[in-house]
Amino acid sequence: MNNKVEDRATSFFAQPGILAAVIGGAVVGLLCAILVVMFIVYRMRKKDEGSYALDEPKRSPAAASYGKGHNNREFYA
Repeated sequence: MNNKVEDRATSFFAQPGILAAVIGGAVVGLLCAILVVMFIVYRMRKKDEGSYALDEPKRSPAAASYGKGHNNREFYA
């Protein structure tokens, strides 16, 4: 009786179509798992960067020129 179960399992995987489907499913599943892990790592890295307010008030180029002498503020980098 045990021999019949083993023969049935062997003949099941011996069929080329079913064997190809099992291997293809395993490969696609592995690629999906890798993609999900990469997406989670990307989101965690992006969250660590933080968010900064970059909306500075718009100034005309003439108001920010260095040629005018009335603006004596110093800027340090």
